[in-house]
Amino acid sequence: MATLTGLHIRTPVSGQQRAAHLPSKIAFKPCNAAAFSVHAPCRSGRSTTLHIQNFKFLKNVGLKKPGFLPDFGKEKRKAVLDRFYTNFDAQTYDELLADGFELVDTTEPNRKYSKQDWKRLMLDHVIPAIPDFSWSHATDGTKDEKDGFSTVVVKATGHHTGQAFSLPTVDAPAVQPSGKKFQLAEEKIRVKVEDGQIQKMEVLGNKGAGPRALYEALGGKTPATV
Repeated sequence: MATLTGLHIRTPVSGQQRAAHLPSKIAFKPCNAAAFSVHAPCRSGRSTTLHIQNFKFLKNVGLKKPGFLPDFGKEKRKAVLDRFYTNFDAQTYDELLADGFELVDTTEPNRKYSKQDWKRLMLDHVIPAIPDFSWSHATDGTKDEKDGFSTVVVKATGHHTGQAFSLPTVDAPAVQPSGKKFQLAEEKIRVKVEDGQIQKMEVLGNKGAGPRALYEALGGKTPATV
């Protein structure tokens, strides 16, 4: 048996053969989870069993996850993203946003939001003004292996039936409630989820989406549009 920092490889294939051939059947057994298997073509016809104990060690030592391994964190990432884009409350943001969270909004040049900035925008401005605010979203939780970001496609909708709406980042008068329905343009957001929390978000700019677009959709005029 060969051991690599929590990854145990048991195979009847010799060292030279192992380097020359891929196994025809690989069985994975994560900690505290049922075993499962995947198949990969090879010439040897032999089988290899991998007992997976912990994948975090790969990240800790700067190694990438081998390409033949499935993405074990995909469903957990999707659950985090689904909750974030469905629930708009302090508990959700406190639990899901990392303390060092940062949102980079390319729709507002050089604008960045911290965790507290985001909570202020959503909980003090958006939700009180638009009680039925919704972010119809789509993501499967897949992450880019190069930078660890997942992509979420969102489209904001709702009715201005609550309090007057203003933006904390724009020096413009509040828009009084009118009951007006709005639907913003679709936009893509890149989100990095690590250890069950959102570390960073990058909003890819799209005309007709973002905080300023919401303000204008409700009838407001920002300094750039006056």
